[in-house]
Amino acid sequence: MTAARQPENNEIDTDPPTSDSTQSNADPSKKQAFFATENPDDPDCRAGMAIRESQTRIFGRYADTDYGHSSKDHDREVAHVSMQTGMSKSRVDNAITAYMVLANLPKLRALQFQYHRLDIERVAAVSDGLADLGNNVTEEVYAKFDDMLTGLFTPHKMGQQLPTLTAITRRINVMIGDFDSTAGYDLKKRKEREEKSKPFAPGDGEVSFDIPRSGSGEPGNAYMNVAGDKVKIAAMRAAINATARAQGVSQWEALDMLISGDAEPATATIFGYAPMKNGVPDPTKSVFMPGFGWTTAAGTETFHDLADRVIDLEEAKEHTVSGYVAPDKVKAYVRGRDGTCIFPGCTRSAWSCQLDHRIPYDDGGQTNAANLYCLCAHHHNFKTDRRGFYVPDPVTGEIIWLFDDGTYARTEPEGFIGTQVTPTAPRWRSSTEDIERLKRKKAHFFAKGHTLIDAYEAHLPRPTNEKTEAGQDSDSAPMTYEECLEAIAELEKEFGMEFPFRPEPLKEVEEEPLVADAPPF
Repeated sequence: MTAARQPENNEIDTDPPTSDSTQSNADPSKKQAFFATENPDDPDCRAGMAIRESQTRIFGRYADTDYGHSSKDHDREVAHVSMQTGMSKSRVDNAITAYMVLANLPKLRALQFQYHRLDIERVAAVSDGLADLGNNVTEEVYAKFDDMLTGLFTPHKMGQQLPTLTAITRRINVMIGDFDSTAGYDLKKRKEREEKSKPFAPGDGEVSFDIPRSGSGEPGNAYMNVAGDKVKIAAMRAAINATARAQGVSQWEALDMLISGDAEPATATIFGYAPMKNGVPDPTKSVFMPGFGWTTAAGTETFHDLADRVIDLEEAKEHTVSGYVAPDKVKAYVRGRDGTCIFPGCTRSAWSCQLDHRIPYDDGGQTNAANLYCLCAHHHNFKTDRRGFYVPDPVTGEIIWLFDDGTYARTEPEGFIGTQVTPTAPRWRSSTEDIERLKRKKAHFFAKGHTLIDAYEAHLPRPTNEKTEAGQDSDSAPMTYEECLEAIAELEKEFGMEFPFRPEPLKEVEEEPLVADAPPF
């Protein structure tokens, strides 16, 4: 597509929105596409557009590469904007740093300056997602993300749903996975994992207790914190929930009974979604855990150690039963496909939703994935009361809701299946060229890591690409233990991989004083 012109001096184009600038030459008899947030006939839409336009007017200058924001005092800048706009400092801080990312995305920046479709939260979602690429990102990589995001925020249908924060984060994470398939991590937990000096090994974890100091927290309260790889935590949660159901008690009571030995653990089942290779789950690929996201290397290993039953979701997709209740494999497919309640704007997890027969079972509706969709109890009642009905598109997966007042809304399922394993977005599919590229990248990563440890153990400076003149020794001091750990952490962040080795702290060698031979008497 042709990107919209970037207004000069941060002027904001307030012309009616179109899908892109090329539509000016489109057939005037055809109706133009637009997002549901850009309906000029709706007063709420007009108000929302005005809010986003104002936000762009305030923070758009930070997306300008010539603005020179990097040379300014950030704290003073935040305080000034906060004072002038009445916005909280944290919101201003978030908006400034978020808009700065648009300096690397010229097409999306031009689109935003012309149509101001993204609010602060959506710009921040883009900024946070791209931050995982690290600092050394080439223009070519940014250009690929720029094209993807510009397309994401260009409507192709009338009344199209504006991409949600979850959809933005997911699309960026999927694309990062295209550059490095080992980077299928939980975005929300990456910072916490990077700050750990040692990540949890498969099946490992820790328990800590916290008693608030006097004057903080509720009187008499204390806290128990459990941390570990997400598969083990998912298994613990499933065991607690199963025991609670079997005993007819709350989660807290079930946990107390299990710890005190007053109840035997009930049989629990956890679901993980893994790609198949030669008919079995591929142990080298990340696994999606409902409610926890993608596994890291430790969680992936734990999952494959625990897994004792494999369900082929391709078969579940086409499976039909004669009764009303769907089997577990069909439920697993439907929930993985939908992700959340499919009602527009509802974010209730699909794993806590009811499965709705779109065509009622009593009216001949079948019990299969094509007729089952996730609805929370509230919106299930909404549909049962005939206040709305939905029609799915079997090709795109988009769902159109038709309401009893004559209006409609479009929504797209938030599940990972439709965006990760379809022919148009094959997260787990790799060509021969992809495999070779990842192989070279991994080999290069491990070579750099081992070189760092070798240099530390040999009391050498940190290796660099800078070459000294022949015969000239470097004046750099040998790496310390802390500097070596920091260098490995930087390497892991740069490559998006985990280096499984750490150096052993070396003992400091104390030089013995030189003592001259005593003269003979």
